[in-house]
Amino acid sequence: GSLHPITEAPDEAFASKMTGDGFFVTPTDGTVYAPEDGTVTFVFDTKHAMGMTTADGVEYLLHIGIDTVKLEGKGFKVFVENGQDVKKGDKLMEFDDEYIKANAPSDACLCIFTDLEEGKEVHLAAEDNVKAGDQAVWF
Repeated sequence: GSLHPITEAPDEAFASKMTGDGFFVTPTDGTVYAPEDGTVTFVFDTKHAMGMTTADGVEYLLHIGIDTVKLEGKGFKVFVENGQDVKKGDKLMEFDDEYIKANAPSDACLCIFTDLEEGKEVHLAAEDNVKAGDQAVWF
């Protein structure tokens, strides 16, 4: 999908970096893959988001859509569980993009780094489109 800075997110809390710096992708399909080796820290009961920690300790949140917590899990299928170790490229979840677009304000797929060290910023590593496995950002 197309890669965007978090400051362009279609939600003020995310765009203002209230929850952390990051980026979002406007999806072209409904599958989410692990961007790095690491551990699933937690999966929200509503399946719209999950916390992850990379093998080298970077914590981040994958959040599918805006206000999708209100969907109460409808349109989402999660393939991982809390505490599970994953490898880069492992399938984490699938989502029904058409259902989300019809029932939520946006289908933006956000990646928020929740514990960046002071002074570190997220920089986009690509100009436009990325696919699973591509490097999206650097610090």
